[in-house]
Amino acid sequence: MSLKSCLITGTLALIAGCLAGYWLCHLQWEASESQMNESQARQETERLEKAMEENRNLKETVSQMQIQTKKENDNEKRKYDDLLARINRGTVRVSVPASACVDVSEAGHSGTDDRETRAELDPATAESILAVGRDGDTAIRDLNLCIDQYNAVKSAITD
Repeated sequence: MSLKSCLITGTLALIAGCLAGYWLCHLQWEASESQMNESQARQETERLEKAMEENRNLKETVSQMQIQTKKENDNEKRKYDDLLARINRGTVRVSVPASACVDVSEAGHSGTDDRETRAELDPATAESILAVGRDGDTAIRDLNLCIDQYNAVKSAITD
């Protein structure tokens, strides 16, 4: 073999060795990159599943709060409607304190010194006054629900 052919064969072997080494190194790099991507994908999937579970739990908690508040509001409405029915039937009377304008004598006695008496309200007026309290109580229960929902979401986010 001539020197020229040995040089060409050696150069070709060197080039083939470099290409084979590059190819093997590239395959190893792709394999490690693939493993790293799979690991990251697995971690992201686990985080997503955990977040979805927390979201379901939070949704259930908020739903239970809403159901409880609706039950409380319905119960209070029933009580209020029952009270109004009793007022309209006359079985319950609503009165307010009032000052007497004139001394009234009873069996020869002079009127009382404090001159306080009571004034009975008609059912429509009593209903109007009671509606203010009912609406306020409902608003307070709804606001408490809002605060409880906010706190539940806040604690779920900060955990």
